[in-house]
Amino acid sequence: MQIVPSEGQMPYCLAFTQSGKGVVRQLTMSKNNVSVTCNAGEPVLGQTYRIPADEGPVKFQIFFSDQRLEAASVANQLNEQPLRSFNPIDFRLPGKVVVETIDFIPSETNEPAPGKLVPGPSAPAAVNRQG
Repeated sequence: MQIVPSEGQMPYCLAFTQSGKGVVRQLTMSKNNVSVTCNAGEPVLGQTYRIPADEGPVKFQIFFSDQRLEAASVANQLNEQPLRSFNPIDFRLPGKVVVETIDFIPSETNEPAPGKLVPGPSAPAAVNRQG
Protein backbone atom coordinates (compact mmCIF):
# COMPACT_ATOMS: atom_id res chain seq x y z
CA MET A 1 0.00 0.00 0.00
CA GLN A 2 1.00 3.63 -0.38
CA ILE A 3 0.27 6.76 1.63
CA VAL A 4 -0.88 9.55 -0.69
CA PRO A 5 -1.84 12.88 0.95
CA SER A 6 -4.96 14.64 -0.27
CA GLU A 7 -5.11 18.25 -1.44
CA GLY A 8 -5.15 20.69 1.45
CA GLN A 9 -3.08 18.56 3.86
CA MET A 10 -0.27 20.25 5.74
CA PRO A 11 3.20 19.97 4.12
CA TYR A 12 4.95 17.61 6.56
CA CYS A 13 4.04 14.19 7.86
CA LEU A 14 5.09 11.25 9.99
CA ALA A 15 3.45 7.87 9.47
CA PHE A 16 3.30 4.95 11.87
CA THR A 17 1.43 1.67 12.13
CA GLN A 18 0.20 0.20 15.40
CA SER A 19 -0.78 -3.45 15.50
CA GLY A 20 -3.18 -5.03 17.95
CA LYS A 21 -0.16 -6.97 19.24
CA GLY A 22 1.47 -3.72 20.35
CA VAL A 23 4.02 -3.38 17.54
CA VAL A 24 4.61 0.24 16.49
CA ARG A 25 6.47 0.84 13.22
CA GLN A 26 7.68 4.17 11.91
CA LEU A 27 7.16 4.25 8.14
CA THR A 28 8.56 7.68 7.32
CA MET A 29 12.29 7.77 8.00
CA SER A 30 14.59 10.68 7.26
CA LYS A 31 18.33 11.08 7.89
CA ASN A 32 17.75 13.49 10.77
CA ASN A 33 14.64 11.63 12.07
CA VAL A 34 12.12 14.43 11.56
CA SER A 35 8.90 14.75 9.55
CA VAL A 36 9.21 14.35 5.80
CA THR A 37 7.75 16.53 3.05
CA CYS A 38 4.38 15.13 1.97
CA ASN A 39 3.17 16.49 -1.35
CA ALA A 40 -0.51 16.15 -2.24
CA GLY A 41 -1.26 13.47 -4.81
CA GLU A 42 2.20 11.85 -4.53
CA PRO A 43 3.14 8.72 -2.57
CA VAL A 44 5.01 9.71 0.60
CA LEU A 45 8.75 9.27 -0.06
CA GLY A 46 7.79 7.43 -3.26
CA GLN A 47 7.46 4.28 -1.14
CA THR A 48 5.20 1.26 -1.26
CA TYR A 49 4.86 -0.34 2.16
CA ARG A 50 4.21 -3.98 2.99
CA ILE A 51 2.54 -4.77 6.29
CA PRO A 52 3.07 -8.37 7.51
CA ALA A 53 -0.25 -10.26 7.47
CA ASP A 54 0.66 -12.10 10.67
CA GLU A 55 0.48 -8.83 12.64
CA GLY A 56 -3.25 -8.76 12.09
CA PRO A 57 -5.25 -5.54 11.78
CA VAL A 58 -3.22 -2.35 12.13
CA LYS A 59 -4.03 1.31 12.53
CA PHE A 60 -2.15 3.88 10.51
CA GLN A 61 -1.46 7.03 12.51
CA ILE A 62 -0.45 9.78 10.09
CA PHE A 63 0.61 13.07 11.69
CA PHE A 64 0.32 16.02 9.27
CA SER A 65 1.93 19.23 10.52
CA ASP A 66 2.80 22.78 9.53
CA GLN A 67 6.40 22.31 10.75
CA ARG A 68 8.81 19.42 11.05
CA LEU A 69 8.28 17.21 14.10
CA GLU A 70 10.87 15.06 15.87
CA ALA A 71 9.96 11.49 14.96
CA ALA A 72 11.52 9.97 18.10
CA SER A 73 9.34 12.14 20.33
CA VAL A 74 6.18 11.17 18.45
CA ALA A 75 7.17 7.47 18.43
CA ASN A 76 7.81 7.51 22.19
CA GLN A 77 4.45 9.12 22.88
CA LEU A 78 2.73 6.67 20.53
CA ASN A 79 4.31 3.74 22.38
CA GLU A 80 3.06 5.14 25.69
CA GLN A 81 -0.58 5.21 24.55
CA PRO A 82 -2.58 1.99 24.31
CA LEU A 83 -4.11 1.57 20.86
CA ARG A 84 -7.68 1.49 22.13
CA SER A 85 -7.29 4.82 23.96
CA PHE A 86 -5.37 6.71 21.25
CA ASN A 87 -6.10 10.41 21.51
CA PRO A 88 -3.95 12.83 19.48
CA ILE A 89 -4.85 15.73 21.79
CA ASP A 90 -2.66 14.05 24.45
CA PHE A 91 0.48 14.46 22.33
CA ARG A 92 2.86 17.28 23.18
CA LEU A 93 3.63 18.64 19.71
CA PRO A 94 4.52 22.12 18.47
CA GLY A 95 2.57 24.03 15.83
CA LYS A 96 -0.55 22.85 14.08
CA VAL A 97 -0.94 19.06 13.84
CA VAL A 98 -3.74 16.92 12.43
CA VAL A 99 -3.75 13.16 12.92
CA GLU A 100 -5.49 10.83 10.51
CA THR A 101 -6.18 7.30 11.77
CA ILE A 102 -6.90 4.60 9.19
CA ASP A 103 -7.76 0.96 9.88
CA PHE A 104 -6.03 -1.56 7.62
CA ILE A 105 -6.18 -5.35 7.51
CA PRO A 106 -3.11 -6.78 5.77
CA SER A 107 -3.50 -10.06 3.94
CA GLU A 108 -1.44 -12.31 1.75
CA THR A 109 -3.75 -11.50 -1.18
CA ASN A 110 -2.69 -7.84 -1.06
CA GLU A 111 0.87 -8.77 -1.99
CA PRO A 112 1.79 -8.55 -5.69
CA ALA A 113 2.86 -11.75 -7.41
CA PRO A 114 6.27 -11.78 -9.14
CA GLY A 115 5.91 -10.64 -12.74
CA LYS A 116 2.44 -9.19 -12.13
CA LEU A 117 1.81 -5.54 -12.99
CA VAL A 118 1.08 -3.51 -9.86
CA PRO A 119 -1.59 -0.88 -10.55
CA GLY A 120 -0.79 2.73 -9.74
CA PRO A 121 -2.77 4.75 -7.23
CA SER A 122 -6.21 5.98 -8.16
CA ALA A 123 -7.65 9.19 -6.76
CA PRO A 124 -5.57 10.71 -3.94
CA ALA A 125 -6.46 9.26 -0.58
CA ALA A 126 -4.69 8.81 2.71
CA VAL A 127 -3.88 5.16 1.99
CA ASN A 128 -3.90 3.31 -1.34
CA ARG A 129 -3.74 -0.47 -1.41
CA GLN A 130 -1.41 -1.94 -3.99
CA GLY A 131 -1.72 -5.37 -5.56
